[in-house]
Amino acid sequence: MSVLLLTIFLSLLLVTLFVVLFIGERRKKGFGSSEQDALLPFEDEDPRRDQ
Repeated sequence: MSVLLLTIFLSLLLVTLFVVLFIGERRKKGFGSSEQDALLPFEDEDPRRDQ
């Protein structure tokens, strides 16, 4: 029985840690994604300039 309580406690601890880190990351970066971040170097280019 004590192993079950220990497992539940550690699971809740991990869930809490995940939620705190997830909310912190969302506040820091906004609602971007890694795909959007990969395109940031191309943001300043003007596609009409090549024509």
